[in-house]
Amino acid sequence: MEAKDTNIKKLQVVKFEVKKGETFEFNGNTKTEHDRIKGIFLRLSNAQALQGATLRVWLDDTEIIPDDTEVALLHHSDDMSINDVAFPVEEKAKNSPVRIIYKDNSENLAVADSYHVRVYLLAEVDKK
Repeated sequence: MEAKDTNIKKLQVVKFEVKKGETFEFNGNTKTEHDRIKGIFLRLSNAQALQGATLRVWLDDTEIIPDDTEVALLHHSDDMSINDVAFPVEEKAKNSPVRIIYKDNSENLAVADSYHVRVYLLAEVDKK
């Protein structure tokens, strides 16, 4: 008999604005009610900014995504399922530190002066 996954899936969203050619750093925490972070993906309000943008992420003081990782590798578009694009991780949540460094190195003239980035943390809550 196959074990059924009874855990509750949740999302935590980290939203920020990035100015063209600049670096943005986010320091925060995972939600207390979340038990584990199971994946990471992101969306940009301007997909033209994907080229040249890089990301670095720590969860619970562990580097998950190393410096200079191309944002395009983790970007979710409308024609993909979340499961297909999410970078799988297995890290403790429960108010753990989250640090994100996002660098826009875009030379793309189609990118406006700034755009919004949403980093999604796929969380799991143990069913009581």
